[in-house]
Amino acid sequence: MTAAEALAAHQARAAQVLPNPAGLNADAVEDVRRRVLPSLDDEHVRSVTVALVERAAGNYGWGAWAPGRLFPDLEARRPAWTVTDVGLLFDLARRASSRSAEAVLRVAVGAAEGLDAAGRAQLVERFWEAQAIDASSAARAELVRRLMQLADTTGNGVPGWAGRIWLGDGWSRAAVALLRSAPAGTDDLGPLLDHALTLTSGPRPTKAWVQRAAGLLDGRAGLLDLLHRLLHLAHNCRPESVEQHYATFPMRVSQHNADLVRGLLWAAQVSGEEWLVHVVLALEPTLHEPKPLNACYAVLGRRGDADAIAALVRMQRATRHRGKLKQIAAALDEAAAAAGISRSELTELTIPDCGLDRRRQRRIGAALIEVDERARVRVTWDDGADKTDAEVRRATADLKKALADERARLEDLLVEDRDWPIPVWRQRYAEHPVTGGLATRLLWTVSDGDHRYTGIPDADGRFTMADGTNTMPGDAARVRLWHPVDADPEEVRAWRAHILDHELAQPFKQAFREVYLLTPAEEETRVHSNRFAAHILRYQQAYALMKERRWGSNYLGGWDGGYDGEAKREFPAAGLTAVFHHEQAVDGGGDPVQFCSTDRVRFERGRGRARQEVPLAEIPARVFSEAMRDVDLFVGVTSIATDPTWADHRTDDARFGYWQAFAFGELTANGQVRRQVLEHLLPRLKIRDRAKLDGHYLVVDGRRHTYRIHIGSGNILMSPNDRYLCIVPAGAAKTPGVRFIPFEGDAMLSIVLSKAMLLADDHKITDPSILRQLG
Repeated sequence: MTAAEALAAHQARAAQVLPNPAGLNADAVEDVRRRVLPSLDDEHVRSVTVALVERAAGNYGWGAWAPGRLFPDLEARRPAWTVTDVGLLFDLARRASSRSAEAVLRVAVGAAEGLDAAGRAQLVERFWEAQAIDASSAARAELVRRLMQLADTTGNGVPGWAGRIWLGDGWSRAAVALLRSAPAGTDDLGPLLDHALTLTSGPRPTKAWVQRAAGLLDGRAGLLDLLHRLLHLAHNCRPESVEQHYATFPMRVSQHNADLVRGLLWAAQVSGEEWLVHVVLALEPTLHEPKPLNACYAVLGRRGDADAIAALVRMQRATRHRGKLKQIAAALDEAAAAAGISRSELTELTIPDCGLDRRRQRRIGAALIEVDERARVRVTWDDGADKTDAEVRRATADLKKALADERARLEDLLVEDRDWPIPVWRQRYAEHPVTGGLATRLLWTVSDGDHRYTGIPDADGRFTMADGTNTMPGDAARVRLWHPVDADPEEVRAWRAHILDHELAQPFKQAFREVYLLTPAEEETRVHSNRFAAHILRYQQAYALMKERRWGSNYLGGWDGGYDGEAKREFPAAGLTAVFHHEQAVDGGGDPVQFCSTDRVRFERGRGRARQEVPLAEIPARVFSEAMRDVDLFVGVTSIATDPTWADHRTDDARFGYWQAFAFGELTANGQVRRQVLEHLLPRLKIRDRAKLDGHYLVVDGRRHTYRIHIGSGNILMSPNDRYLCIVPAGAAKTPGVRFIPFEGDAMLSIVLSKAMLLADDHKITDPSILRQLG
């Protein structure tokens, strides 16, 4: 007989004594308890039980379902159950709603406890599966212990870890499969799991908790190895479908086991195991539950050694999630406080050398890995070498990642008011195998007694200044990273000319960095800036760029709180937060949001209720300039005016006026820098006789027309009558025929140059969409 046939038979038999069990009210239930149940034989007791369990399993109003009160009386009758019927009860329990699961499973467990050993042995896997019950912790622990007893076919009793692990997500299934094989350390695991489950509030444990964990692990090598294996499984297991928040998700660690995994992570930290950092690096990207996720950061901050800090910095660079960044910052601050230094200094002390020597080279077998003069990774192979060496590939990838992280860290230093004694600076920057390739192409300001100058460091320790002279700083000198906001315009122009003349490619915009100073209008508004207000941005691109620049923001959408956005960037060294306000732009509805409009920028100090707006005049010049530079970038890159196709068929759109004004309007600070670079590059290009700068435009003479390319937006007007020409860049913008650009990261500069090259030879254009417009 199949399960479906067995269920139908029970329902038919139950209907003989209870025609409509689901419709019983409280009074009818009491009548059944007094008059009907005492007269039933075992066969009918079993059938009524099965029929009620089937109804209860699908009942979402369990708390008010009166027939459920019959279960204790039916169980008290203790009928003789068959293996088939008990299996049916467990199958029904597996389908039960979260509201009735506990009561239904209790009936199934009670029935199973009446089977003999041979009968229970046939249902062992069902007993294990049933441990995924969704119930209160107290009820679940009691039921799981009973299920474990039922599953014990060896007579050894319930293992010490029984009831602590909720069985259902990927980790729990893999962990239980491991523990069922009784590896070394299993006998000591129960007390450790119990202790781990007591860590239920806050990401960090108390001193008493730490002391207790240390005592449980002391001298137990088998338990420590088992702890390692359990945490390894948390990221290495196969996800399993788990119902959570009324939906089903594939999960490794669900909310039911979040406290336990968090406690185990802290236990590993207490033990000081070397493998912890590697486990956390592998585990962190796989976690979604905040408790174990935040513990990943916290245990590294508490550990505080070079490997842990490097891991935190790596995770910080890899995420744009505001919550994760906050937790990582807290972990770094804890480590820095323990070391008695700033977070920034703590980070720079843990920069890896990636195995490079002082010449920035590393030999691995037949391969020589090195960082060249432009801080690019180059691999040279011996003749006849196997170029598929996995170790070389890993080392190369690690070095490229380290250089990218250092490039970002050095750029972040622009907003910090830090300086270093010259010997310390040389050790950590100019002579560091990884950092040195970047630092020696940047400008540094040296304070040497009464002498203060800015220069580029040479290999011999001297600094070359903008006029070409050089000097050797004394041992008492101090060095800080140069920012153009601190320099007068003449010095900035001199350095830009030096870099262009000597074709020195900087790792990021420094000499050519845009500068944003407080304006009279901002002095008038006092606590906020409207400099970049009233722009229309393509929201999806803007949101992605905000995250890339580490501005955490709520996501706009059609839900409560989804109309207004606040993007925030932390400036921890200054104790400030920049806030960029934006909101949905009316675009006819739809999801996801297509456009947003920009609003004010302001600054605040403190957190929570202690937050206070800070007057713009009190913001350090570097912090103000860098925050405004980012917002200018959001506008300059994602404004609808930089989309050459936006105006197609939208001339009647209310935003067309904005598109037209910005697409061909005044240059922003970014556009002004771009113009200065073009002024230097044009004489060196093959189109120099056919191109010139005219105000906001790069003017190009083709054979068909004369074209005016707006330097800020890349949009094109062509003769006669300044007709609009739409050219969409194909893929990533390239700059053919351009040998040198003094910095990386300005996509619009590449777009302007590529369009100029194309249009100078407009007689060679074959693209039909462009030819139709050219006429």
